Amino acid sequence: MTTLPATSRVPVGAALLAGVGAQFVDDVAYFVLPPTALAAPLSGIVAILVTAGAARFVTRNRTGAGVARTGLVVGAVSAGVGLLVSGLGFLTIVLAGLTVLAGVAGAVAGRGLTARVGE
Repeated sequence: MTTLPATSRVPVGAALLAGVGAQFVDDVAYFVLPPTALAAPLSGIVAILVTAGAARFVTRNRTGAGVARTGLVVGAVSAGVGLLVSGLGFLTIVLAGLTVLAGVAGAVAGRGLTARVGE
């Protein structure tokens, strides 16, 4: 039995762009649609949801371990940019951790990537 090597390359440019873009999309929305500024206290939640969506978009044609790794990169870049912009307060650190998890979860959720035991 031969095992084929799995490709696990991460599209660095796309992951960086998605991570940075996920942090600033809510700010752009405030300028384009002024009534959305009422949702400013929810910026962290919006950034987490957009990070999950961005990770899903970047990994749409990927398979294998590259999906989770790309989601991790998108989440980590988004969290890092969020920490640089917002500072190192307790709440921002908690939201950064959730952002990394959202990047991986957004990339992996619903893809059926887990191995089936017993087959």
